[in-house]
Amino acid sequence: MQHQTDSFDGALAFDLLRRNADDAGPSLATRWQSLDDAGRVIAALAGEAEPPPEPNFAARIEAIADDRHRLAVQGVEDLSAMIEPGLAALLYVCENGGDARAPALALWREFTASRVALLALAADRGD
Repeated sequence: MQHQTDSFDGALAFDLLRRNADDAGPSLATRWQSLDDAGRVIAALAGEAEPPPEPNFAARIEAIADDRHRLAVQGVEDLSAMIEPGLAALLYVCENGGDARAPALALWREFTASRVALLALAADRGD
């Protein structure tokens, strides 16, 4: 039984996650937006609701200067490192007529858990 998915441009989300070898890498805001875009693709493949956008995440991270900043930046890098090969694998399965729903759901759960943790780091603590 094949899982029917809506048409999407997953290649665009995948390309945005890749670092450009000609520069030091995309800004934190660009990486975060790319992760949000990839999350929407993964949600669609998993049959889950899309995550609400968090456009101010990068600005909130840039505004803090303690260990939370370092942890959040590293967390974005770690999440990107997990999502990039996972999304590539899901897209490969879909392109070859496979059912990607179960692995997409597993990746979706990892994505949402990491995203919640990153958003908690960026939360205003009143300090």
